Amino acid sequence: MEIRLATINDLDAIMNIAAKTIKIMNEEGNDQWSDKYPAEKDFKTDIENSSAFVAIMDEEVVGSIAIDRIGGKNYDLIEWTLTEKNFYVIHRLMVDPEIRGGGIASKLLAFAEIIAIENDTFYLKTDTYAINEKAQNLFLKNGFNKVGELHFPGKERPFYCFDKSFK
Repeated sequence: MEIRLATINDLDAIMNIAAKTIKIMNEEGNDQWSDKYPAEKDFKTDIENSSAFVAIMDEEVVGSIAIDRIGGKNYDLIEWTLTEKNFYVIHRLMVDPEIRGGGIASKLLAFAEIIAIENDTFYLKTDTYAINEKAQNLFLKNGFNKVGELHFPGKERPFYCFDKSFK
């Protein structure tokens, strides 16, 4: 498996995986993602900002992750493990549902750490919806700590915030 910077040519494959992911989430009763978010414009912005990366197997996009320095809405309300101002945030992590369970998501998280370290940053943040137990377990399995929760209008349950320091 290779992980590389996403290009605009990857957008269709990313959107295909997003559509399959949203369908599975909806079938599982998880409304974290919908037909409104993440939208094509979100992935396109990630690509334009050079913050989108794709996992490639057999010359096909099988997963993606956005890694940037933009904290989520209301991240300033969370008591993070560190008060470090230098951090990266993980957004829109997904793996093609047809091949989940092969460690691709964990490899994408490890890649996020490499990107951070290469940029003298030793702290990652992310969040996921309370219903999304798979994502929560993935973060915990990969050394992240649950540090708080945020509530958003229109969502019945909170979003759990996770961080990881590797100094």
